Amino acid sequence: MNIEFILASACLALLPGPDILFVLTQSIGRGFKAAFSVSLGLVSGLAFHTAAVALGVAALVAASPVLFGVLKYLGAAYLAWLGVSAMRGSAACPTSAGKTVAVEKEYSFVRFYRRGVIMNLLNPKVIIFFLSFFPGFIPKNAPSVGWAVVSLGVTFAAVTLCVFTLVCALGGWLNKRFHIAQYASGRAFGWITAVIFWGIGAWIAFA
Repeated sequence: MNIEFILASACLALLPGPDILFVLTQSIGRGFKAAFSVSLGLVSGLAFHTAAVALGVAALVAASPVLFGVLKYLGAAYLAWLGVSAMRGSAACPTSAGKTVAVEKEYSFVRFYRRGVIMNLLNPKVIIFFLSFFPGFIPKNAPSVGWAVVSLGVTFAAVTLCVFTLVCALGGWLNKRFHIAQYASGRAFGWITAVIFWGIGAWIAFA
């Protein structure tokens, strides 16, 4: 595999964006396992986008402002809903001191994985990115453009997962080092989480 493509993929995965911000905030607030589950979901969503590019579906989405807009705003709406859920949860349960704190459900791989998958699938900008990024790395003598795209997509997903895993480890370390988990159920943290979700949703909708 082209080493230039691997390096470029790693750099792009590290660039500030909604996915890596999402993974970082989840790892800092919820720990490594939750963030890694989200990362697996995000990377799994890349398989769909890769298949869409390989089959030519992505070109149809890119050429249809209506379809592109529907997917984009569905993604933004989903993140807005996550924000509202985080905000409402921040006052869900009274403590022994009479204060209210959020009740975060017990860790569930499926729940966090699903969150990552949905977020990725409802971000049509990934399709546009693949359409603009992959062609420059497809060999001119490739026997099949479709399979070349699949190969690039698998490589990009693997590199992205490695980068996200490092981010998860960093956030998980910060979580343990500063005991963030014990504050992650507070009202303030619920509002911070909500604002982050809304910010990412706005990023997807209007950037």
